[in-house]
Amino acid sequence: MVISAEEFRRLTGTASGQKLIDALQASPYRDVDLAPEPVTMSVHDADL
Repeated sequence: MVISAEEFRRLTGTASGQKLIDALQASPYRDVDLAPEPVTMSVHDADL
């Protein structure tokens, strides 16, 4: 099947990310802080 680029864009929409933005803004958990807690890790010498 071959369709025009115009028809393809109409069917698929544009990849703007607006749907993701809308979903995140509508979430009741939008005020949850998703930043990871800093973790201190020890450093070990490597035998090369």
